Order: sequence, then C-alpha cells, then structure tokens
Amino acid sequence: MRILMATNYQPPHMGGIEYAAGSLKRCWENAGHTVTWITTDIPRGGQPSTPDNLRIPALNFFESMFQINSPVLSPFSRKDIEKQVLEHDVINVHSLAPGLTSAVLNAALKNKRPTVATQHVGVIPLKLPLLNILQKHVICSRADRLIREGALLTFVGKAVRDWFVEQAGLPEDRIFMTPAGIDHQDFHFVTDTERHRFRHKWGIAENRLNVLFVGRFYEKKGLPLMQIVARRCPSAHFTFVGGGPLDPQRWNLPNVNVIPRVSTEELRELYGCHDVFIMPSVGEGWPAVVPQAMACGLPCIISEETFAGYGQDAQSFLICPRDSDAIARVLAELAAGRIPALNLRKELSDYAAAAWNWKFTANIYLRLFTDLLAEKRTA
Repeated sequence: MRILMATNYQPPHMGGIEYAAGSLKRCWENAGHTVTWITTDIPRGGQPSTPDNLRIPALNFFESMFQINSPVLSPFSRKDIEKQVLEHDVINVHSLAPGLTSAVLNAALKNKRPTVATQHVGVIPLKLPLLNILQKHVICSRADRLIREGALLTFVGKAVRDWFVEQAGLPEDRIFMTPAGIDHQDFHFVTDTERHRFRHKWGIAENRLNVLFVGRFYEKKGLPLMQIVARRCPSAHFTFVGGGPLDPQRWNLPNVNVIPRVSTEELRELYGCHDVFIMPSVGEGWPAVVPQAMACGLPCIISEETFAGYGQDAQSFLICPRDSDAIARVLAELAAGRIPALNLRKELSDYAAAAWNWKFTANIYLRLFTDLLAEKRTA
C-alpha cells in the first residue's frame, strides 16, 4: 500500500504524536509498504523536506500564545496537499485539531479516499472558557463528519474513546483502539552497569532522588504544579527534557535542570539514570513517554487522569492526584525507601515489553486500511 500519514509537527517537536508517527512509519515500511509522512516545517531545523518526508511551510503562533497545537498553513499549500492525497491508497491523520491534519483530512474526504483518523487526546483544558467551548465543538463535529463520510476513527486511550462516544455520539462499529506502543530496539531495560555509566555522563548524583519529566512544557502537562513541587522538595533533583512556553529554567531553582533536545539514544540513557519519571498531566490519551520510561526500568508517577487513558494494572504505576501536596508526599516516601518501586526496575521493564509493542499497533492500522480498501472496491 501507499500510505500518506499526516501530523501537525515532527521531531524535534517533542510529543507523543510525533513518536507514534515515526514508529508507525518504520513498522509499515518494514512490512513492505510505501509511507509518505506529511507534516509542517515546525520547528525549524528539523529533517529537511524529501519525497517521503514532506514539510509544509506554516506558522505556529497558536501554540506559542495559547498552547494549542494548530499550525497555520501557507495558503499556497492546498494543491500540494490534495496532490499527495490523490497519489496514495490510504490516508492516516493524527489529530482532529485545526492545522495540517485538518487540511489533509478535508482533502481526503472530499476525494473519497480511504481514511483513518487517530485522536490522541480529548478536550485540552485552556485558560479561556470560550476556547474550550470552541475546541469541543470543532473536534466533535469533525469526528461526526468523518464517520458520516465513511472514514474510521481510532483512539490511543480508552478514556478519550469513551469521551468521544458520549460527547459526539459516535457509532461504535466505526471506532477502534490503536494503543501507544514501544520501539523495543530503542527503549529497553537499562542494566546496573549502564545505569552507573549514564549517571556519570549526565551528572546524576547517587545520593539524592532524581526525578525526570519528558514532554512539552505546557500547563496541561502539569508544569505549574511541578514548579511548586520542585520548590517544596529541594533535596530532590528535577530534570526536564523538552520545550515549550512554560520553561522551567525561568524558575531559577538550583535543583532544576532543563535539557532542550535529545536523541532517542540519549533519551533511553536519561530514562535509565533517573529514579522516577513524573507526568502529572490532564487531557491526555496515553502518553508514549510512560511506556518508554517503564521499558527502560523507570517507575512512573502519573496523574489519575493520565492513568484513565490506560485503565488497567494500577499496581504497576504510582498513581497520584494532581496536587502538589500529594506529589511531594510520594517523592518523600520514595526518597525514604518506603515505596518499593525503585527496586522493581526489571519487573517494570518486563511488564512494558509484554504490554506495549508498536508492531502490534501498526498491524491494527494495516487491517483497517485493508478493510477500507475492500469497502471502496465493493462500493
């Protein structure tokens, strides 16, 4: 098959959608399919545009101003987008939010191309109530339209799926689960020998609790909460990997370190040399960084809202309310050795290896693509 996959961004923009898209592309290509990844040229300095990795000119002021992942396209890009849609057998778009993905989706529906749309998150809480109302209307109406016009809709997390079923009234025979996975060649158990070496490389001390966050620096990811926690836990050290408008460097805290960009190999090193990963987020599907961290042997503190995106085997996670007091208490218990998670690194890695695999998820998509192509032939 010739597969056109669309996302609003691409690495070095760091997010679960970007990780998912890159992993799916590799899996599909390894299975013998031709994959074109169409995205924007945001952020600057990423991989240059090539025939199988098209980068469309765009502006990104909505993300910088409102933390909304909706790049604004050049008006001259529409013909190029439609050309790509017509030249491929099936279309997979990641996100119903405005931006490149919406433009690709509109072109695919207009030209009646077999299409699978994937929604990774539900409504993301924003500061302006009007934007929340508008956001809900846009994504629900788009979900309803694509189903009515013969496309399929998939979800990364169960909580997001259930929200769309309730809020948009979607028929359950046209929606599916395509869970986040792990690239096991990239993210796997970090041995004690490696761990010691990686700690030396990254300056991670042995005599303190080392906490890692990986993701976009957004309010929904819990950055304001983490600022309070970092102040309240001066004996713990916090490493933030990523970028965004809420830069932890501006907190001017001696126990906070920020690393803007890392390679996949370096990310495994950072997972391996820290003591605990934290993701106190809201409005998520199921963040890809959680399975990645666990695959490397890193215990994960996640919010109740984030856990709802997975919803099983609660004993494998440190589930915590989105509250600075609660998070600080968990960190204190970990530092004192009263929570055994720090000694269960191999068990966590084995669980992750068994639970999440991008090859499995890629095959779900391929079955959906095949079904849509069969529907088209018999229509």
